[in-house]
Amino acid sequence: MTIWRNAEVVYYVYTRNLRTAGTNQYFGMVIAINGLYLSHIGNVFNVFEQLCSNIALRGSILQIDSTGKIKFVHSRFIDTPDEIETTIRDCRDLVEINLRNDFKHLPDEYVVPRKTISVTYNENFGERKLNDLLKEYNCIHFTKAENEKSGYIDMVVTRLYEENHDLKERYTRLQHQKKQIRWVLFLLIMIIIGGVVFFFYAQDASQLIKSKSDTISDLNDTLQNKDVQIQSKSQIIQSNTETIFRLDSTIREKNEQIKSLQNETLNLTNTLNQKTKKLDEAQRKLTNINRAFNNTFSAYTYFDSWKSSNYKQSGSVSSKTYSFYAYADDELNIPYYVSSEKGYDYLTITIQRTGMTAQQLLKTSGVDSGVYKHTFTASDSYELVVSYSKDGSNNHNNDNAGVKRMYIYHPIVERLRRMSE
Repeated sequence: MTIWRNAEVVYYVYTRNLRTAGTNQYFGMVIAINGLYLSHIGNVFNVFEQLCSNIALRGSILQIDSTGKIKFVHSRFIDTPDEIETTIRDCRDLVEINLRNDFKHLPDEYVVPRKTISVTYNENFGERKLNDLLKEYNCIHFTKAENEKSGYIDMVVTRLYEENHDLKERYTRLQHQKKQIRWVLFLLIMIIIGGVVFFFYAQDASQLIKSKSDTISDLNDTLQNKDVQIQSKSQIIQSNTETIFRLDSTIREKNEQIKSLQNETLNLTNTLNQKTKKLDEAQRKLTNINRAFNNTFSAYTYFDSWKSSNYKQSGSVSSKTYSFYAYADDELNIPYYVSSEKGYDYLTITIQRTGMTAQQLLKTSGVDSGVYKHTFTASDSYELVVSYSKDGSNNHNNDNAGVKRMYIYHPIVERLRRMSE
């Protein structure tokens, strides 16, 4: 594996020599990272070797031969777009699972001249040593020793194929021995026939036949034992083959489970982000509402002052009408004054709820002033009429009346303001 740096981009180039019949054939993969580097070289090796093993198990680009070695099926990767897509997705999954905690930021001081070094990797190669190399060299060649482990799948598959090859050789030898025994049996039969013929010519022929019969029996027993051994070895071969298929199936199931867990994690992360965004949006809206509430609503509603305009106009009426909406429990405060002929010229204040009969709140004359308070019992629209009426005779005192800046106090608004605070 080669680590090559070009500015902020770090390339991890994995190369594997697939020796076939004395010919060097190379298979390689590249992972490029911008602004980061991977601190654990052993994990990077494991990811590349796991990818290589998975490709070989699928058998589209690489495959495992009868000796348990990985070899090329063909080198035109463009003919296998599905396999390339699967390999890219497999690479992303393995990087996420095995290298998630190995990504480190590339420090600014790691700016080195174009220098190259070759290093033999072993299990004691640490992160500190890698950092020292990255500071000094922009190209580092790592070579993994032959005796280093190259992944669990390679070891298991290689061992099973070696056992399978050994069992096949032993099976071939047993078949050969079986054929030899058959020829021996044929020869023994011929000998027996000759012995029968010889029986007519010699009295000792019976002993010879008996001896040959025992020999044939022993040979039959030997042949049966060999058949049993052949069947046993065949079962072992079948069992090992089934073990290989179960192992491959188990690996695929585990990969599917890992992908499922990753999808669930991604879905949960997206859900959490959505909930967080909604919470932030609700908080923002609440803040805007509070601001709008504080800027828009007030606990007091004020009205303009009014003064009568019929000074010394006998038999006239000067008035003003106020229209507004009030809530239940609101309090109307009316600062009033009058300076007139007592008992004849009056300041009158009436109020009328929509659709209801008008109600007189105040009627006074002479010299009088004060603040009249009225509490509303229902939320509705109202009209307040303030009038100064004169009779047809004399004028006394200042001959005027009016209301100063009256207001409505809204307790509910005050409570809402406190709640919002």
